Amino acid sequence: MAHDSVEEHLAELAELVAQAEAMGVDLWPETKPARPWAKYALASFMIVMMLSWVSKVLFRFATV
Repeated sequence: MAHDSVEEHLAELAELVAQAEAMGVDLWPETKPARPWAKYALASFMIVMMLSWVSKVLFRFATV
């Protein structure tokens, strides 16, 4: 698809967008709301790992 000018390229893109909208395709959907569950899952995993490492280090110095 070689175009001689930018205007031809933009015209073709506008035609493609019009066809997609006519077929019912939403090209620019609204953004989804942020869901912080991944941050909480990662934070809890890191806390568990740090507690595990700290307990291993402290257990080396403990006299049992």
